[in-house]
Amino acid sequence: MWFLLALRNLSRNRRRTLLTLTVIAFGATLSLVVGGMIANALGTLQQGAVAQYGNLQLASGLLWEDDNQGEETLISPETLQQLDGILAEFPQIKAFTPQLELSGMAATSDKAKVLKVMAFEPGNGALDYNELVISGAGLSSELRHPVLVGGSLARELGLQPGDFLRLTTNTIGGAWNQETLQVAGTYFRNDVNDESQLVYVPLSTGKSILSTAGVSKLAVTLHRVEDTPLVAARLQQKLDAAGLPFEVRSWDQLSAIYRQTRGLFDLLFGFLIAVITMLVFFIVFQVLSMSFFERTREVGTIRAIGTKRRQVFAMFFLESALLGAFGAALGLVAGWGASWLINGAGLSWTPPGALEPFPVKALLQWQNAWLPLAISAVATLLSAIFPSLHSAKLRIVEALRAA
Repeated sequence: MWFLLALRNLSRNRRRTLLTLTVIAFGATLSLVVGGMIANALGTLQQGAVAQYGNLQLASGLLWEDDNQGEETLISPETLQQLDGILAEFPQIKAFTPQLELSGMAATSDKAKVLKVMAFEPGNGALDYNELVISGAGLSSELRHPVLVGGSLARELGLQPGDFLRLTTNTIGGAWNQETLQVAGTYFRNDVNDESQLVYVPLSTGKSILSTAGVSKLAVTLHRVEDTPLVAARLQQKLDAAGLPFEVRSWDQLSAIYRQTRGLFDLLFGFLIAVITMLVFFIVFQVLSMSFFERTREVGTIRAIGTKRRQVFAMFFLESALLGAFGAALGLVAGWGASWLINGAGLSWTPPGALEPFPVKALLQWQNAWLPLAISAVATLLSAIFPSLHSAKLRIVEALRAA
C-alpha cells in the first residue's frame, strides 16, 4: 500500500519528477562512464607493469633504498638456493628468475650516454624480455656479448642490429671494466624512461661485467595478479622468519607510471564524485522541499484522520528512495549505452611517461555499478531527510491553515 501510494504521489507532478530523475540519472551516468574509463586505463597500465616487473620482486632492502650496487646488496648462489626452496612453497607462484642490475657509460664512435643495464636469463619462464624485440633478434648464444637497446636509444645513438657499443663500469670490487657489446636487436616498451636509457644483456654477460657470481633480485610471476598482495605479505613473513634481509615489492610499488597515473586519477575522480554528489543533493533537495511544501495541507488532512508522524516521514522518505532507485537505474542504462558508444569511437590518450597513446575505453562490468548506485542513494536520501522530518513534525492545525 505504501509503495503504491508513493508511486501515485510521484506521478502527480510528472514534470518535477522527470526533472529529479534526470538529475539523478545524469550523476549516475557520468560516474559510471568515467569510472569505467579509469578502470580500463589502470587495467592496461597494470598489464604493462606486470609484463615489465613481474608480480613481485625480491631484493635486498639496501638495493631498494639506495640503489646501491655493492656486494652487500647481491644475492649469493648459496642464498639463491635457499630462496628457491622458500618460493617453491607457494602454489600461487608461476615462475621466478634472477636478474642483475648495473649501470655504466655506453659509448659509440661519436656519442656517449649513461645507461641502466638489466641482465636476465634469456628464455626463462617468468620474464623474457626477448618478447619485446621489434627489429633484429633477441638475446641468444650466437653473439658473444649481445645487447637489446630501446628504439628511442637506438635512434639517439645511431645504432642498428649488428653495431657495437662500449660499456664502461665499475666491478663489484671497484675496478674499472670495459666490455664491447653487440646490438642483437631493438625493443619497444611504452615507457619513455626505459626506451631511452635501459638496455638488456644476458645474465652471464652481466656477471662478467661486474665480476660477480651474485644477482641483484628475483622477479616472480603469479598465476593470478589478484594474489599479489597475499603472496607478497606471506613471502615477506617467511623471509623475516628465516632471517633473510630481503624485501618484497609488488608491481604497483615498482611502476612509477602506474603510481603517478593512479594518483592523478584518484584526485580527479574524487573531485568529480564530490561535485556530482553535491549537485544531485542540492537540486534534489530543492525539488523535494518545494514538493513537500505544496503538500502541507495534505499532510494536515492525513494527520487529522489518524496518520502518525513516523508514517508521514516514511511516506515522504519512501518517495525519495523510489526517485533515487529509478534515477540510478536510468543512469546505469544510459551509462552502459554511453560506454558502448565511447568504446566504438576509437579515442585515445597518452599517460605521463608514455611514448604512444592508449585507447580510451570504458570497462563494462557490474563491479563499476556500485559507486553510481551509492551516489544516487546517498545524495537522494540525504536530501530527503530534512524535508521529510519537517513535514512529519508539522502541527495539524498549522498544516490545515496553510494556503
